[in-house]
Amino acid sequence: MSVIMISRGAHHKGEEVAEKTAQKLGYTCVSRDILLEASQQYNVPEIKLKKSMERAPGFLERIGFEKQKYISYVQSALLKRLKEDNVVYHGLAGHFFIQNISHVLTVRIIVDVKDRVSYCMRSEGVSAAKALDMLKKLDGERKKWGQYLYGIDITDPGFYDLVIHIQKLSVDEAADLICKGIEFERFKTIPESQQAMEDLSIAAEVKAVLMGDVPPKEVSAKNGIVTVTIESPVLKESGLFARVEKSAREVGGVKGVRVETVPYIQSVHIVE
Repeated sequence: MSVIMISRGAHHKGEEVAEKTAQKLGYTCVSRDILLEASQQYNVPEIKLKKSMERAPGFLERIGFEKQKYISYVQSALLKRLKEDNVVYHGLAGHFFIQNISHVLTVRIIVDVKDRVSYCMRSEGVSAAKALDMLKKLDGERKKWGQYLYGIDITDPGFYDLVIHIQKLSVDEAADLICKGIEFERFKTIPESQQAMEDLSIAAEVKAVLMGDVPPKEVSAKNGIVTVTIESPVLKESGLFARVEKSAREVGGVKGVRVETVPYIQSVHIVE
């Protein structure tokens, strides 16, 4: 029992490799389903969620939290599926959300540019020049996205357990390599790693639930005990504590809630 996260760029063969791997292992293959589930659960148009995961934050988004809210919805939906175990995920930035979980095998699929261009030309019906330009923009956005939100370069091979360059390999052979890798004992689910995944999922769902009311600064969970850190004016703390605790306790798996605050001073305009 394990989880496999496959990272791929646009117009790669990552989707085919993921589906073949899931078929060979008898795992569930998950991708766009996550956006649909998040859209339905949090009543947000799927296109907004998709854009929040594809494009790096713009200037106005950096001083607001709308993008972070949408990302938290996707993160919550994804982790809810991953905690079920025996899952192969390929899609938008999922590997950012499950760092340090031992039973997760992270894989990066890379393909020669010319092959990606050919694939893009066929699928999008564009010229070679246009296809290359599209790929550069997509790759650039995804790289900036990772660097801005998580300080991670998604193209860095050191970030993955396994990097597969599909050139001479077939999709079937690439899937065989992944299946072989997941056999190592270190990638087997153990009670401690499953609890860590459960805690990640609980924290993500609590954060998503709170984003529409009291956007938290940080949420973490340990054995079902959730700690929520919020920024608030000191005089309003008591009321916020009650609201946060009530909302958090409605999330399944929560055994207790701790609320901490980081006070901030609101600016005061002096009229002369």
